[in-house]
Amino acid sequence: MNYGKENAAKQSAQLSGRKKRKRHSAGLAIIRISLICIVSVVIAGGIFAYLYAKNLIDQLPDVSTIDISPTGYMSTVYDSDGNEIETLASTGANRTYVTLDNIPIDLQHAFVAIEDARFYEHNGIDPQGIIRAAMQGILDGFHFSQGASTITQQLLKNNYFTTWTSERTKLDSINRKIQEQYLAVQLEKIVSKDVILENYLNSINLGQNTLGVEAAAERYFNKSVSDLTLSECAVIAGITQNPTKYNPISHPEENATRRKKVLKNMLDQGYITEGEYETALADDVYDRIQVLNTEISTSSTSYFVDALTDEVIEDLQTRLGYTETEAYSLLYSGGLSIYSTQDTSIQNIVEEEINNTDNYKGIEKYSFSYRLTITKSDGSTANYSDTTMLSYYQSSNSSYTLEFDSEEEAAAAIEEYKAAIMEDGDEIAGESVTYTLQPQAAMTIMDQYTGQVVAMVGGRGDKTAAKTLNRATGITRQPGSTFKVIACYAAALDAGGMTLASVENDMPTTYADGTSLKNYNNTYLGWTNIRTAITNSINVVTVEVMGDIGTSLGFQYAKDLGITTLTDGDNNQALALGGITNGVTNVDLTSAYATIANGGEYNSPIFYTTVVDHQGNIILDNRDNTSTRVLKETTAWLLTSAMEDVMTSGTGTAANFDVNGIAVAGKSGTTTKNRDTVFAGFTPYYTGVIWGGFDDNTPQSYTTYSKVIWKAVMSRIHENLSAKDFTMPDGIVTAQVCKKSGKLAIGGVCDCDPRGSMVYTEYFEEGTEPTEYCDKHYLGTVCTQSHMFANSECPAYSGVFIVGAAAGSADEPYGVDAATFGTYCPYHGGYQMPNTGVIGGSSSTTSDSSGGSEGTIQIIGGE
Repeated sequence: MNYGKENAAKQSAQLSGRKKRKRHSAGLAIIRISLICIVSVVIAGGIFAYLYAKNLIDQLPDVSTIDISPTGYMSTVYDSDGNEIETLASTGANRTYVTLDNIPIDLQHAFVAIEDARFYEHNGIDPQGIIRAAMQGILDGFHFSQGASTITQQLLKNNYFTTWTSERTKLDSINRKIQEQYLAVQLEKIVSKDVILENYLNSINLGQNTLGVEAAAERYFNKSVSDLTLSECAVIAGITQNPTKYNPISHPEENATRRKKVLKNMLDQGYITEGEYETALADDVYDRIQVLNTEISTSSTSYFVDALTDEVIEDLQTRLGYTETEAYSLLYSGGLSIYSTQDTSIQNIVEEEINNTDNYKGIEKYSFSYRLTITKSDGSTANYSDTTMLSYYQSSNSSYTLEFDSEEEAAAAIEEYKAAIMEDGDEIAGESVTYTLQPQAAMTIMDQYTGQVVAMVGGRGDKTAAKTLNRATGITRQPGSTFKVIACYAAALDAGGMTLASVENDMPTTYADGTSLKNYNNTYLGWTNIRTAITNSINVVTVEVMGDIGTSLGFQYAKDLGITTLTDGDNNQALALGGITNGVTNVDLTSAYATIANGGEYNSPIFYTTVVDHQGNIILDNRDNTSTRVLKETTAWLLTSAMEDVMTSGTGTAANFDVNGIAVAGKSGTTTKNRDTVFAGFTPYYTGVIWGGFDDNTPQSYTTYSKVIWKAVMSRIHENLSAKDFTMPDGIVTAQVCKKSGKLAIGGVCDCDPRGSMVYTEYFEEGTEPTEYCDKHYLGTVCTQSHMFANSECPAYSGVFIVGAAAGSADEPYGVDAATFGTYCPYHGGYQMPNTGVIGGSSSTTSDSSGGSEGTIQIIGGE
């Protein structure tokens, strides 16, 4: 054996080579196994991905059944002249659909250039865009912020995958993306690019609660999308990626940067020239947007539209059978066109006068709604409010109110209250305060011939939101003396057998239940006819008339005249004076007076003429608002005639106006301690009713403002209208009657009343005019001591006296002795009063309808 060095080296090399080959073979084996594993994993992953994607795809409907059009549209409200006055939209509905041929080509290209440069070439997905977004995401540390969705995919996301905003996990997003991409490819096989782009441009969110390019053009530029310039197109297209960040109103600088990119992309992609690019960049578009936004932001939801939407919702349910949920959905996302009855010029006048502080003679106060939650040191919570605050202050001052001269004074009172109730360790968990100007007011103006409400205001001060308290429809208050005509005199003249000449004895008296009844001014007129009682708003006469005709009749007439708030408990004498359980709404009282103005025919108050759906079909129609006869035409005219006297010589003179010779009629009303002030009236054109008062029923020191505002509103409304009088219907006749009896006047007697002639011409429904002569005036001699017929044993004096009035009473002062009575018409010996005979030596007492006695006087016979 060779044990030399050379041989040993060879053997060592051989052994080393064999080891290297073994290691090499093992490495190759490992590589092969790894590759096999990787391939297997890839294949398995691919199979899993395929099966996973297939499962997601299998869940999808056939693409031909998918509706890619936007599903929600804002509804639009138009005034009576067809001008848009407001839009109504829920989340996802503030859009107006426009076809592609009305969308400028610059706007179409702007969106393509910034959102999907290869839109016109790809088949629904953009592989190049996907790779670009993926590479950028890797470079950004696997933060994949760049989107690769095509316009087709975005359309599907907006209009089919509508729940994407509620995705909670990344897996949810991936699942939707897979389905989205598959449907995008399938959709482009059956739908043209133009159809996809049109629906996309009508679907996208463009900020400020606007969806679609037409709504955005109107909001940002106050013009139709078809009129947009290139610069304006770039502004709108730039919003899409992030509607908040790129909002041109709140973030004009950010939008300007984005707009420049939009224009640069359009230039690079050949959609615009260099000159067009430079011109668009030079446009000072953002100043224009800010000016427009200031103008738009000054407007707010109106009380009229609040009432309008309530009516539409109710009619959709009662007339078309919608559920409440369906009705709201249709109204706020159904793309309805609502043609309202609002006359915008009149609406503006009412709003201006209601909010004109000069009309309130400096009586403004501020009240507030207050809520406070305190976390106590022990972890418990305590809640406080304006109610608890009032109780706190009234515990030491019973007359304390939450009305202040300014918001600053109110805030100081709140701070003082907080300091008093909070203890060491207490923390404020929540606090809110809302200030309200007082007194408040509400007014409704109606076209009495159609029932159309042409204007409505439900409160003073700024209205910053929809569905705030509407005092014209949403509250009830006492109507005061305006209700005398509605619940008493209308019934008395129409079915109670009375006329404007019918008399009652005006004197302090009581209700049937014994409650004292007085006139508002504590003065009394004795025998008083209904015309005078309406003119001067006399309580006693009203209640006596109600007692004569029966309260049930007045109650029924009030209901027939449209008062919807009455209860069975209101069927009593207090109804005549407006003392009712729940009060009335301003709109109900307006409808009632409009019925009189409309010759006795009642029209339901309506706020729209037609409602048209998104396809142009009329679904609600109020154009034929059928009226119901409630009063005879003659009754309505007679009431109107009496209320004309209210304006010229009665309690309504402060509301009277003389414009172009237009006739005016009305009735005032106040309630106990002046808590409410109301004026209701009409012309041959319009009926208007105003209410004023403190929300918490605080007594008022000044109430004439209701008349002042009514006059200001109605005189302005009628400035450009022609002279017009109330049309006297057939069946009205006249007669010379005595004010004290309501019967035919006796010459030389009724005209010799110590207060002047009591003879006047009255209007009557034909057949109701009197045929008997006055039985309240007595012409003859009276014993000075007994106030009985004179005889040879007592001193006597001659003159004209009143039957039924106590001698010396304040209500009929000419029953006193001759010294006070004075000299009147000379006594003509042998004069015989027609249809009467003298009953010598007798006396009597007279009672009003409630049983109150007036006292003994000399009486002549006849009844």
